[in-house]
Amino acid sequence: MRHDTRFRRAILVVSAAATALALTACSSGAASQASDTASQASDTASSGGVTNQLVIGSMLWNASVPFYSNFIVGQQEEADKLGVKLVMVDGKGDLGAEVAGIQQLITQKVDAILVTASDATGIAPAVEQAVKAGIPVFAVNNRVDDAAGAVTFIGADDYEFGKQQAKLLVDSVGETANVAYLVGTLGTSAQLLRQKGFEEVLAAHPGIVLVATQSDNWDAAKSLTVVQDWLNKYPKGSLDAIVGQGPEAANAAKYASDRGRTDIKFILGDYPVEVRNGIIDGYILGTVDQDPRPQGVRSVEAAVQWLTGQRDKVVQPNEYLPLPIVTKKNVADTPAAWGE
Repeated sequence: MRHDTRFRRAILVVSAAATALALTACSSGAASQASDTASQASDTASSGGVTNQLVIGSMLWNASVPFYSNFIVGQQEEADKLGVKLVMVDGKGDLGAEVAGIQQLITQKVDAILVTASDATGIAPAVEQAVKAGIPVFAVNNRVDDAAGAVTFIGADDYEFGKQQAKLLVDSVGETANVAYLVGTLGTSAQLLRQKGFEEVLAAHPGIVLVATQSDNWDAAKSLTVVQDWLNKYPKGSLDAIVGQGPEAANAAKYASDRGRTDIKFILGDYPVEVRNGIIDGYILGTVDQDPRPQGVRSVEAAVQWLTGQRDKVVQPNEYLPLPIVTKKNVADTPAAWGE
């Protein structure tokens, strides 16, 4: 997966997994290296030459997911603009590392923590620890359990996202169709809420049948493998559409088109350049555009507002950002949300 070199240069990404190794001292070499990493992060959080400079921690469940490249850039650019220090922790897709990362930020006594978690329930105890330590926590992009005590959620209304995808599907296939459904990482708030909204709309259209539902784990290679299996299982004329919760099936849609499976309409989620190109070229019908960069920007801005006596400017309990639909009709006027 390609990473945006801008955020590599701009921020320190701390490996929570390495920190966990240091804490458990699995081996002297690994522990020493992890301790050095944690020490460097602590210095970053406390340095900068500005007296009483606010320090914002950001725990991201997996920084290697391409969606988050512009999200991270947005967070860092807003931090630079507002004159605050941003300390990033990469959970690398592991819940234990995410928890360790939040605990690391608590130990560093950051002023606020932005949490983008893989598991709303699994991350809740760590969020509660931060709140009890007097550190306000903001859920960003992915939710955390309401009971954990986060200030607010900033991101997409994933329930509405799923409903929008379903409405686009109904508009394109009518009242009778066989549909396969690609969902993201199981248990994430995005996967659960998008599926809930999607299926609720389809409940009013019983002629549209979900013949298959499978997770691609927000991974393009796995998405392609799943779609290839479906193409073999469902011959031409037996499958009308494939709906993906994310953009990962863009290459799979092209694969299907290149092999003559133009009978299948592809509706995806999010709007990177590969989805935009697919809409322009006609092998993707449309998408729901969730732009990650504004979520990153707004999360840092909201944390600073909360910490500087501007709490009335922070919408609670949810601050939803726009989710426009992009199809052939408006793709020319709608730049991609990320990618080149």
